[in-house]
Amino acid sequence: WPKGPQGVHIVDAGKQHWELVAKGGELTLYVLDADEKPVKVESGSAKAQVLVDGKTHNIEFKPAGGNMLKATGEFTAKKGMKVIVTTTKVGGQSFQARLPPRNWG
Repeated sequence: WPKGPQGVHIVDAGKQHWELVAKGGELTLYVLDADEKPVKVESGSAKAQVLVDGKTHNIEFKPAGGNMLKATGEFTAKKGMKVIVTTTKVGGQSFQARLPPRNWG
């Protein structure tokens, strides 16, 4: 997988590219277009299933300015966690993808 502006893997999500950064109990989703330019995310919504330590945590993302969506939950990010993100009309598009988050801290 290629790396994006945040230094983490880019995942194809329809006509968008996503980067997911995980730190502590927070996830930040960066939304880019096919040319890796930021996509404004003030409209639309996103949710995720976070799978870590044998448990599933359901969380909702909120717009955090520019091309960022942020979410928090009762989990601690770490290597091996899995995240399934579903967006609804973010940047005018809806999609679902499984992402490998990075920057676990």
